[in-house]
Amino acid sequence: MQIRPIHASDPDFAAWYEVYLGARLADHPTGPQWLEPELKVVYAGTEHHAAKLWLAEDGGKAVGAALLGLPLRDNLTLAEPEVFVRPDDAHRGVGSALLATLDEASKAAGRTSQLLYIEGPTGSDGTSGTVFAEKHGFTRRMTEITRVQRPPFDLDGIARAEEAARPHAADYRIVTWRDRAPDEYVDEYARLEGRMSTDAPLGELDYEPEVWDAARIRTSEQRRERMNRATWVAAALAPDGDMAGVTEITVSRDSDVSGFQDATIVDPRHRGHRLGLLLKAANLRQLLADRPGVQTVWTWNADSNTHMIAINETLGYQVAGWSAAYQRDI
Repeated sequence: MQIRPIHASDPDFAAWYEVYLGARLADHPTGPQWLEPELKVVYAGTEHHAAKLWLAEDGGKAVGAALLGLPLRDNLTLAEPEVFVRPDDAHRGVGSALLATLDEASKAAGRTSQLLYIEGPTGSDGTSGTVFAEKHGFTRRMTEITRVQRPPFDLDGIARAEEAARPHAADYRIVTWRDRAPDEYVDEYARLEGRMSTDAPLGELDYEPEVWDAARIRTSEQRRERMNRATWVAAALAPDGDMAGVTEITVSRDSDVSGFQDATIVDPRHRGHRLGLLLKAANLRQLLADRPGVQTVWTWNADSNTHMIAINETLGYQVAGWSAAYQRDI
């Protein structure tokens, strides 16, 4: 077996993605998946986050794929490994050999800990991925619950929930935009994005606050544009003009199959006004007005985040799986 580095722009990335997708479908056949062109952009990396790829081959056939993510602005002692093995080639040492390669690269980059996420379906406490992680000394530090909405979306129920919540936020204004944050909002948007790494439940993860500014927001927007992925954002503005909360959903421009409900955050100073519900409801309604054919919208919450879970269930999300964060020192 040969393990060699590749780049997302290489023709060999198609074989890398085939292994990646096969392994993910084996563990979570009903879960959401990224499209190959989207990951080609993600794994090209940015000035804020690098990505290194390896392909394992046996007799000219791709049998394994690996990724190492490296934060470049914060969490500079952290590496983010991912290992995928073609299901037909499992239990042959491919995954362990790839992880050893990632360990060497992690140490060479000055990283002292590794963090990875594994997803699985409802009704299962583990997958081949969790078995592999625990075998190699990773411990589960946090569990998130995966929820999904599918048509028919209950827009009448969402409207009723909004009407009940609106009197609690009478002094706030909800604004929405597509793809690119207006210049007058981008600094506040960045401030709240940074809070996602401090305010959202992190379980027992060893994770430092992320550094966000307007430049990082613009880099993220540009990357989504290259991914051909559309973004819907709703923000709550306080009477003094500060941004009190924000939420976002992304969907491929090429496919209605999978929408992702991404970050939702309300500044602690403005909690208690039901802004989380109002933001997510307004954004979901705008998404469905623009893209009525969307087939799923996926979201993830720490199992301890009972407040956001209650909001999601009010809006019609249903449990569809889990995501587990595993970490270890190296």
